[in-house]
Amino acid sequence: MEVRANAKVNLCLDVLRRRKDGYHDLEMIMVPLQLHDLLQVELAKQDELHSDDKQMPLDERNTICRVISLMREMYQLKAHFYVSVRKHIPMEAGLAGGSADAAAMIHAIDILCGLHLSMEDKIRIGKQIGADVPFCLVNQPALVSGIGEKIEPFSFSCDFHMLLVKPSEGVSTKTAYQMLDLARCAHPDCEAVKAKLQEDDFAGLCQEIGNSLEESAFRLTSAVQKLKAELTAYGFAGVLMSGSGSCVFALTQDESLLKDAYQHFRQHYPFVELTTVRK
Repeated sequence: MEVRANAKVNLCLDVLRRRKDGYHDLEMIMVPLQLHDLLQVELAKQDELHSDDKQMPLDERNTICRVISLMREMYQLKAHFYVSVRKHIPMEAGLAGGSADAAAMIHAIDILCGLHLSMEDKIRIGKQIGADVPFCLVNQPALVSGIGEKIEPFSFSCDFHMLLVKPSEGVSTKTAYQMLDLARCAHPDCEAVKAKLQEDDFAGLCQEIGNSLEESAFRLTSAVQKLKAELTAYGFAGVLMSGSGSCVFALTQDESLLKDAYQHFRQHYPFVELTTVRK
């Protein structure tokens, strides 16, 4: 069976506070994208994982392998799986590539093994794999809070195009959070972002988007700050780093600008992609 693993961006990411357990309380507006990895998953005599991306680890560092191990233990599964991944979502980008693959694998195992899991069951599994996996399981625009486990889906009619650009440098999520200065970083208003989406106020949306983790990423690599400045100068209405980076997205309703920018930036950066929100 084929399963899509949709990327995501954070239109708003506010880091509220550090928790005693080492995690951070967050408030986010997250949206899934049409950009996706594609997993081919079949029952097999032994576990096999393949990918067309040579940089993708094929051992227990991979979220797909971790999902198989966890679900096998939780549900006493005897089945084995052949998994082939066509990667389109880059790593260390803030686009949830690993989390999306994990969510897709949870859905696939549920179907192939006839487990008939509820979404609550799947989220319980996903939380043990990574903070973004619950959102990737729900796969709808949502207000997300806690450490990523509280998900409140919502709908909106605001339409726009998105250009994704990633510099060659990545950003470690762990390091970005460790370096974060909560007194210095931005604290955007997620409720305002949600309201602008639902009011179909694109100009207002572009004024409200924000990301607390940009403060860390700019210090970790100047490439992210430089890229954001370049996209802003090119004329995009809203420009923001997604997640912990290093991918930066640019929003526009001008298709001509979008196509011109795509041709320009693909000459200078290793990953440039046109996409839209999956509603």
